[in-house]
Amino acid sequence: MERSALLSRVGAGYDPCAALQTCFTLAPGASTDVVCIAGQTSSIEEAHELVLAYDGAPAFEQSLLKTRAWWDNLLGTVEVHTPEHAANFLINRWLLYQSLSCRMWGRSATYQSGGAFGFRDQLQDSLAFVHTRPQTTREQIVLAAGRQFPEGDVQHWWHPPGGAGIRSRISDDLLWLPYVVASYIRTTGDHSILTEKVAFLDAPQLEDAEHEVFSTPSTSVEHAAVFEHCQRAVERALRFGSHGLPLMGTGDWNDGMNLVGAEGRGESVWLGWFLVVVLEGMKELCDIQGEEDLGHAYEQQSSKLTQAIEDTAWDGEWYLRAFFDNGAP
Repeated sequence: MERSALLSRVGAGYDPCAALQTCFTLAPGASTDVVCIAGQTSSIEEAHELVLAYDGAPAFEQSLLKTRAWWDNLLGTVEVHTPEHAANFLINRWLLYQSLSCRMWGRSATYQSGGAFGFRDQLQDSLAFVHTRPQTTREQIVLAAGRQFPEGDVQHWWHPPGGAGIRSRISDDLLWLPYVVASYIRTTGDHSILTEKVAFLDAPQLEDAEHEVFSTPSTSVEHAAVFEHCQRAVERALRFGSHGLPLMGTGDWNDGMNLVGAEGRGESVWLGWFLVVVLEGMKELCDIQGEEDLGHAYEQQSSKLTQAIEDTAWDGEWYLRAFFDNGAP
């Protein structure tokens, strides 16, 4: 496209498009480098400053070296060596690079490129960075805590910056907050995350007949420490069916099992296992916070749930996956 064709077609509402042209002459057998710069600023003045900062080959080369050094520092922190070379290539650098660039920044995946944050999704992804870039994990913890309602449930996913998203009855989402907090502290020793104050979301609760609602909730005036956000998540999850197992709701990490417990009585064996681990982590957090009685209560609940799983979910050869709303395994 010629540059002149765009001069009268700029402004809001058009597809983003640019046309650049440069001329150079190459002698036979010669080569040259052409560098194109794309960026974003909040003003034209800042854009001019950015262009001037990268004017000339030395500035560009220096920037490229700094970028490579940044990635080398991040991706080279942990190395795994196994007899399987393919695994080494995958684990060392590639997976961590993908986790940050694709999952945390791009919020994309092979079948899901919506750009939204998933409450469980990016919390899980952030665990990849507890050894290499723990601030990424901490930032995601605080961000996720801010997508929790005072009742303890959370947005299943949301779009920044407005926060429009889904409030649902999926049962595992909220438990990833205490799980990741415990894992983060176990690795980093950063207890200060527990006292970080974060606001809740404000929106109507789901009606009895509603499985999910898409809305843009407001930010509540109520704030609480991350430790209390974890408490509210666990308390919300401590709802059990006739077998003493946690209620599945409309999915328990496997979103495809959305009808197993949609009527509110179905129970999840997987969620029971996960909840046992989360309760053990909450006991650790209570020890840090000096909440001895609460920690003991979580410990008792974990033991009780473990026994319920053994009593009801083992069929002699395999563990059951769940119970339907009507009680069928």
